[in-house]
Amino acid sequence: MTLPIVLIHRGDDTYLSYSLRQAEVSNPDASVFLLGTAINQHFASDGITHVMIHSYMQSASAFAPIYKHMHIMPLSYNLFCFQRWFVLRDFMRDNQIQACCYIDSDVMLYENVNNPIYHDFKMEFVWTNFVSLDLLDRFCAFTTTYFANTMLYGQLVQETKQLGHLSNNLPLVSDMVVGLLFLRQFPQYTYTHGRYDDRMFDENINRPIWAESLEGKRKVYLNDGQLYTKDVASKAYIRLNSLHFQGTVMKDFMSFFFTPHLSKKGSFYFDYQTRLWMPTVLT
Repeated sequence: MTLPIVLIHRGDDTYLSYSLRQAEVSNPDASVFLLGTAINQHFASDGITHVMIHSYMQSASAFAPIYKHMHIMPLSYNLFCFQRWFVLRDFMRDNQIQACCYIDSDVMLYENVNNPIYHDFKMEFVWTNFVSLDLLDRFCAFTTTYFANTMLYGQLVQETKQLGHLSNNLPLVSDMVVGLLFLRQFPQYTYTHGRYDDRMFDENINRPIWAESLEGKRKVYLNDGQLYTKDVASKAYIRLNSLHFQGTVMKDFMSFFFTPHLSKKGSFYFDYQTRLWMPTVLT
């Protein structure tokens, strides 16, 4: 059975259309669901199924009173980052979906999610996640426990500090941190950091880390219709399974990385200043 792809988004943002359509282009046999609101229902075209978030907000609403806000983002925003997992869990349960690929609306997906080697990639990147219904049941219970228990919440804050998720010394408690804490329950879990030999899921286009950079962003190459990044140490070209356009500014670039807009022949790199794919020679 083909793994469904699910996105959750409340706004009416143009970039959402590219994330949805790219998921559909890269996985033509998969069902693509947008759990959204009335204002983004118009994105439900060409086989994309729109589902109203409010139909699955009951357990998410029950979580709200125990949520403790510690973040620079608005309370409503960060709370919903946690609530979305309850929404997704209840949607999957109601529709008898046992597993899915969840991506954030600022992720462009280029790989077939039905490849089983990726199906254990869970909660390392909350923006690109392969989750089962059972896993979500456990994660929602885990999250609830850590917010309801004062001592455990203190441990969560301490973990946030140790991971360096800080802004002016304020710990930024997020579902990313809870996800990493949750993974410690699985001692057999193998951390991949999104890397699978000569392919990878992108953590953040603004954080190239080991890869070649351009203007502080990941330098992205296009070769015969496929996207790559380059490992600085090995000089190897790593095929991109996804790109994560984190941040308001970067979301404006998503249309330039939409597969139907890309040349199918030749070698290029993307220039962020001119917003053009520039011819190059891959070495």
